[in-house]
Amino acid sequence: MSEDEKRAFVELFHNEGSGPRIVFMEPKRVVFEECVKMNCFYCGKYGQNWRCPPNLPDIDYPKMFSEYDEGAFVVYTFSYRDKTEYESIRSESSVTLHRTLLKMEKWMYNHNRSTTISFGAGSCKLCKNGCGKDKCNNPYLSRSPIEATGANILKTASKFGIDIRFPPSGELMRVGLIMWQDPIGEER
Repeated sequence: MSEDEKRAFVELFHNEGSGPRIVFMEPKRVVFEECVKMNCFYCGKYGQNWRCPPNLPDIDYPKMFSEYDEGAFVVYTFSYRDKTEYESIRSESSVTLHRTLLKMEKWMYNHNRSTTISFGAGSCKLCKNGCGKDKCNNPYLSRSPIEATGANILKTASKFGIDIRFPPSGELMRVGLIMWQDPIGEER
């Protein structure tokens, strides 16, 4: 992606109110670990969300990520005062990030990057009443969390200057990832 396109991309999403921080990254540098997948197994939503394990396709995710030329972390930070506000922000922030990623995918598609893909933070929360019983209610809009692929978001984000800390204290950070291939014939 040219520097002019990167500027236009960042400006577009920063002009949408309290836009996210966008940090460009190299998909080939994502850290994959089996222990991250095991954390999904211990999640209370394991097997209940169509975009989380064990309902993901059997893909070699490190190989797939390496096929993308460029990517960007999409980082939102939300402040909260107490546990009640935290619980509310936890769900709302996931949907905010999700919608931004979908808008970014559309922008990429409109700029000749049809294989763009994005991953959210935590399980998909698009459906207010939960996932469909037999299939995803929003198969074209729902997205998987980064960690569902086995990517260690903490180690990977730190390589690009993003410091994610647990447990959150007064601020909740939501980090998504979007990746794309350069148009055929375009040089970086």
